[in-house]
Amino acid sequence: MRPTTGPHCERYNSRAMKNNTPPALEAKNIRRLYKSSGRGVSDVSLSVAPGEVFGLMGPNGSGKSTLLRVLSTAIAPDSGTFHVGGIDGLNEKRKVRGRMGLMADRPTHYGDLTGWANAYFFARAYGMEEAKAEGALTELFDYFDLAEYADDKVKTYSYGMGKKLALIEALAHGPGVLLLDEPSLGLDYTSQLAYQRRIRTLAEEGVAVLLASNQVDEVESLCDRAAFLHRGRIAAEGTPEALISSVQGVRRIVAALRNPVEYGPVAEIGGVQRVVPEGRNLIFHCDERPGIVADVVAGIVGAGGDIVNLSVERPNLEDVFVKLTGEALRDEV
Repeated sequence: MRPTTGPHCERYNSRAMKNNTPPALEAKNIRRLYKSSGRGVSDVSLSVAPGEVFGLMGPNGSGKSTLLRVLSTAIAPDSGTFHVGGIDGLNEKRKVRGRMGLMADRPTHYGDLTGWANAYFFARAYGMEEAKAEGALTELFDYFDLAEYADDKVKTYSYGMGKKLALIEALAHGPGVLLLDEPSLGLDYTSQLAYQRRIRTLAEEGVAVLLASNQVDEVESLCDRAAFLHRGRIAAEGTPEALISSVQGVRRIVAALRNPVEYGPVAEIGGVQRVVPEGRNLIFHCDERPGIVADVVAGIVGAGGDIVNLSVERPNLEDVFVKLTGEALRDEV
């Protein structure tokens, strides 16, 4: 399934077609499997246009981080090719690295160095001149509210501060392509808004962004297109609107509970595709049939659940993934 309609897609098409601009990032038939687990990616192809934000969604182990590691030249694919701005990513790794910014899911920093020293090291490693590096870092540390802690050792940073530092390091040298692996995890609400504003601005300036994230709101609001990775392969691709519209007869029921319950019997109710717990909330991905809401409520109450609030919501990208694969998009929390 590769839907290609909707306002996001129109923006993407206009970018891709303008002056016949080639993709900023293009991968063809990428395969990289780990011998120990058999996991990885298999036959993955995608392209990201200049100025496009492309979302990559999938459960842990689906291959998102593996694909980003291949495209960043950190590991070599077993087969397949990719190009960054027309440059061969397999044979011209140094040139490709200079055009990319990578934020890994688990950033690596030198704990005994300050945040500024870490970021400055990476900026200079990317070839930035001293004055330009200092100017860019000053602006970014201010933007992400990290200036106050720039001279503190990174080992004293919280997880969220470390994520913001990794964002700064990925952005400082002004790359044309950004690879972001779960960038908003660990960020407080204000920092998430700042990060999203920055990504929108960069996209308007022509930066291509490949964003691996299972934060549904983030992908739906930021991304022009998105793809689902399932067991190492792309299961569906399209604009968020088109993907959601492609799933008919689906209902999403969110139950906020006062107490935890054993929801196994409720999951067996006819029409319930999947139940995903989030804290004391239960999210039911259901077929849209008469009586399904009443049946779910009765099932929860019968299991001893005290319902504080119940809402029926429009389907989102998580519902699309459940409908396509029968599996949860995110780990149970």
